[in-house]
Amino acid sequence: MKTNKRIIMIILLILLVIGGTGCMNSEGKILNNIEDKYGEKFVVEGKKEGSVLFPEMYGKDKIFVHPEGKPELIFEAGQSDSQDGKHYDTYIPALWGAELTASLKDKLADQLPKDSLYKVYIDVAGSKYDVSMKEMSAYDYIKNVNKNFMVVLEVAIKTSGEPNLAEYQDGLYQSFEMIKNLQTKYYSLSVGFVDPSEDISDYIRTANVNNLPWSNLKAKVYGHILVDEHVNINSPDELISNYEAIKE
Repeated sequence: MKTNKRIIMIILLILLVIGGTGCMNSEGKILNNIEDKYGEKFVVEGKKEGSVLFPEMYGKDKIFVHPEGKPELIFEAGQSDSQDGKHYDTYIPALWGAELTASLKDKLADQLPKDSLYKVYIDVAGSKYDVSMKEMSAYDYIKNVNKNFMVVLEVAIKTSGEPNLAEYQDGLYQSFEMIKNLQTKYYSLSVGFVDPSEDISDYIRTANVNNLPWSNLKAKVYGHILVDEHVNINSPDELISNYEAIKE
């Protein structure tokens, strides 16, 4: 029995070493791939280790990066789960999301409270864009290339205590209409009502990669609204009827 346990321990240690070495090697390969691809330098913010034994089921290694000096352009890059030696990244959608955020800034500022934080980001399949589209405008892409993807507007509204939804309903409805009017097939508005004491600027900055709902955020969030193309919204009242309080 002792011999069997010793063998099992040795096998586990080998797997751990292989997994750790693989992750270190893969991070460098992924980073080199995107730097060669785009001719830029990128900074790694974090990484997520994939499965050594079951990559098709649990995914392979991925990293979260941004161009040097541009942390707002965070995106994901990694190894393909299904194709050996293949890499992917979401840099171009990150660029398009930043363009939409900037172009809608003034209109959104007119509709949302002054201390609101927001970000527009794009979720589009990697097969629908390539490196040749790096300089293409998001609006040109939507109009002339592809509408079959999602645009998301992520908003944080600061409020002391439970929000007075009537105060925000008109502005949020108009903001939702802005995203809807981009005429992509899929669109979504995600709003969190957060205590002013909380600093969630990094949560909004990384909204396109963090995959974290408002209800799981480690902060004082009173409630949230999530609506998309599947919800029939024709008025501000219908929009705020989708509010869900978050219980402590």
